[in-house]
Amino acid sequence: MSAVINVLSSIGLIAIIAVVVYYVWNYFSKMSKNYELSKIRPTPTYMETVGLKCPDYWEYMNVDENGNYICRDKFGLIAKYEKSDDSQCAYKVTKDGITDIFAKFAPYDSETKWGDSTDEDKIDFMKVVPEGTSDDTQNSRTFYSRSEWINSCGPNVGNGVSTKAVWSGLEKYA
Repeated sequence: MSAVINVLSSIGLIAIIAVVVYYVWNYFSKMSKNYELSKIRPTPTYMETVGLKCPDYWEYMNVDENGNYICRDKFGLIAKYEKSDDSQCAYKVTKDGITDIFAKFAPYDSETKWGDSTDEDKIDFMKVVPEGTSDDTQNSRTFYSRSEWINSCGPNVGNGVSTKAVWSGLEKYA
């Protein structure tokens, strides 16, 4: 009888040790994965909720009738905004003596989360041009895709020289 109890208690002890090792292993695996994800900047969650909508230093305002994101240059940093009414970078709206600069970008409507998308899918998304051809000033125009906007609408640094526009998390796909 004593031998049976010893065998069963040994089996029980081994099972308890196995369960503890399993949970400790899972805990450290999860911590390692979280650590690796924490090094990604900007985070995929940020990109899905904020970063894909508007460039850095621009403010998300709303969507237009075609579902495009409308963004406002909240610091007056628009680069290469030609004073003409056919700029593909942005358009201006004057209301009550205040002029604001706006731009439109195609929505991110993929069922795949940004963090799970392949680089090829991200590059393809960057080339999508917003639907519709009008702005709040009722001018007919075509707006740039995100790639074109980053490469064509950067700040003027003088003498007709311009830099790329800043859009954290997307520049490497432009």
